Amino acid sequence: MTDSTAPRRTPGTNPPRRRFGQRLLGGAGALAAGLSARVAIAQKKYGPGASDTEIRIGQTMPYSGPLSMLGVLGRSANAYFEKLNADGGINGRRIKLLSLDDGYNPAKTVEQTRRLVENDEVLLIFQTIGTPTNTAIHRYLNTRKVPQLLIMSGANKWNDPRSNPWTLSGMASYNTEARLYTRHMLATVAEPRIAVLAQNDDFGRDYMSGLRDVLGERARTLIVAEASYEVTDPTIDSQVLQLKTSGATVFMNFANGKFTSQAIRRAAELGWKPQIYLPVGASSIAAILQPAGVERAIGAITLANQKNPLDPQWRDDAGMKDYFEFMKRWAPGLDANDSLNVSGYSSAMIMADILKRCGDDLTRENVMRQALAMNDFSTPVMLPGVGLSTSPTDHEIYGALRLQRFDGKSWVPFGNAMKR
Repeated sequence: MTDSTAPRRTPGTNPPRRRFGQRLLGGAGALAAGLSARVAIAQKKYGPGASDTEIRIGQTMPYSGPLSMLGVLGRSANAYFEKLNADGGINGRRIKLLSLDDGYNPAKTVEQTRRLVENDEVLLIFQTIGTPTNTAIHRYLNTRKVPQLLIMSGANKWNDPRSNPWTLSGMASYNTEARLYTRHMLATVAEPRIAVLAQNDDFGRDYMSGLRDVLGERARTLIVAEASYEVTDPTIDSQVLQLKTSGATVFMNFANGKFTSQAIRRAAELGWKPQIYLPVGASSIAAILQPAGVERAIGAITLANQKNPLDPQWRDDAGMKDYFEFMKRWAPGLDANDSLNVSGYSSAMIMADILKRCGDDLTRENVMRQALAMNDFSTPVMLPGVGLSTSPTDHEIYGALRLQRFDGKSWVPFGNAMKR
């Protein structure tokens, strides 16, 4: 149907031209629409804990309790954020790390984490230490869609995007660690007889599963003794005596904190000299080996992802020079030779990179997207050949690691990087 009131155009004549004002109005409208679209694209987005001036992140740490020596991870990370703030922060925003003591007590971890999320309204949880502590809070954080990032636990469960989409470990999984130790042992130890000490929780069980996965049917004959302990036990002297009497030639010391030190010391006191393998998280010279007596740990093997501050081969390395200068200026009360401080420094760098890539979209959803989009990222204190890669379907952060052996003074990397 046509509009009978519309003016008719005589055939062969040109249509009436729009007036200048009409053309200008149309152009201005298009320009305004384009500007609105660009403004919408550039619009800042903030979740809890984020603003034009600040990004609040939270963590709990065992500043007290049986694993208090690990609390330096929180202190060195916080020192790095203080340095960043002095340099202008991240994209112009200051980083505020709220770090609370949980005493390595899961009930306390729950209490402190709820305080950080519900009262302090942090954007994310960063670097919480321990398998039982993170197990106590992961369901709460995943239900509330709060990123739980770079946690210091290698439990296998964290590489489960379907069940724990908001959780990302900052370590190789314990299963991966144990598999690499076992592969090395089978290739280098003639007729191994294996004794295992394991913490009686997911931490210890995940290491055991990796060991058994590689051994397969041979586990029944090669594992000659097993012992476990609770984190509340005062000592593990009786367990080490039990393992020693088995005649084992390999000691898979899947312990943590002071229990690792006790096991090394007691094995030496008993005259037991097996090939010792230690978890990455329990290989600090200052916190673990020195209390045990460094001479008792000579020959022990662990995995490495970062440069050792005591290794002379890194004396002229630019990344380690920067680290020592950082420790001298920003963390003078901490031991720069403690590899745990290297870990805290490196983890803070990784966290800073994730936040930097978020740009002005500081929502929890985008933080998680960026955390799961790392592509062979490394920090200046990581070993050559070691990088971080993540994806929405693979939360195992390390693709390759290197073995290292303790020589009485430092950990010395050897061989090529081992792929998981």
